[in-house]
Amino acid sequence: MRRLLVPVDGSPTAERAVAHAIDLARRWGDCMLVLLNVQQDVEHWNRGGLLDTADRAQLKQAGVQAAASARSLVEAAGVDHEFLVVYGRPGETIVQEAGAHRCDGIVMGTRGLGELAQVFLGSTANKVVQLAEVPVTLVK
Repeated sequence: MRRLLVPVDGSPTAERAVAHAIDLARRWGDCMLVLLNVQQDVEHWNRGGLLDTADRAQLKQAGVQAAASARSLVEAAGVDHEFLVVYGRPGETIVQEAGAHRCDGIVMGTRGLGELAQVFLGSTANKVVQLAEVPVTLVK
């Protein structure tokens, strides 16, 4: 069975990536989507770097809410999938999770920043393309 990792964050481009992944899964037939929401690493949320149980629950709920629309699309399409909320730096974490779940590829949205903005600001999509060991499809 093929496995595609699809990062979801509630953005329009992430939802377009989900729609593209659904189309691929239907064409391939034997494919599972791994929907992944990455919550920023703990240092982003708490200067001490330590989150209590309530903090983690709040972050997980934020991830569930951000992915709700994408999950609805996949469920309505009847495509096999699993959903995860993880914590870390988005680019690196997406690549790590793709490896951990033995994904054959990553399908993700991009904000559509121009090349100059990407050079100066960086982007999650750019980081994933640089680090991934599997094919990455960017959906605008």
